[in-house]
Amino acid sequence: MQRIERFCKTTRWFHWTFVLPFLGLAATGATLALREQLALAEDTTRTLVRVHEGIALFWLLAPPLVLLSGQTRAALADLSLPFRITRDDLRWLALQPLAALGRAELPPAGKLNGGQKMNGLLAMALGLGLAATGVWLWRRPGALVPWLLHLMLFTAWLPAFLGHFYLAVLNPGTRHALRAMFVGDVDLDWARHHHPLWAASVTRGETSRAPAAAKASPMVRALPSVALLDEQA
Repeated sequence: MQRIERFCKTTRWFHWTFVLPFLGLAATGATLALREQLALAEDTTRTLVRVHEGIALFWLLAPPLVLLSGQTRAALADLSLPFRITRDDLRWLALQPLAALGRAELPPAGKLNGGQKMNGLLAMALGLGLAATGVWLWRRPGALVPWLLHLMLFTAWLPAFLGHFYLAVLNPGTRHALRAMFVGDVDLDWARHHHPLWAASVTRGETSRAPAAAKASPMVRALPSVALLDEQA
């Protein structure tokens, strides 16, 4: 089975230092929102607030530090993809409901399809909004307006997260992509099926470099998948 690298280490670490603390914030924030229903003691509530604030500080600082400490250019290129909306991305989004019913064919996708780009933009927007309202609450504890805005943004995040979780973990056709966020690579055949434009650009670049790589190392000739991974690392 031939594999190609999809995300570099910096992109993967950025993803997890954003997602995992965010899940911690969601858990502690939801508990605080339900503190009366859960009959939490005042000491427990104060401790939970401090934990929530500590996780928030880590969430604000860790991803930028990761971004600056490794393959910054490659990671920035990945992070800029949601902002590059093409006509085919808009067609992909418009045709997705019909495609799900088997009544339309989606246009070929690049490294991210239109849905993934929209999800990325939504995550950025909700993250910025939650951070802003969170700082507002930190400066003005108990203020009603920032609390309501914070709660509304969190409520909007829930269905987006559940949809992302379903596609990344449960749906057989798309969960193969989760491997890329752990080890970086994906199956080439899967990439050609789901992201043909991106797969073609990667393999086309590797084909043009193949003669030089073959002369450099017999091992590369024996394991063509290694050549693909090494070139993208």
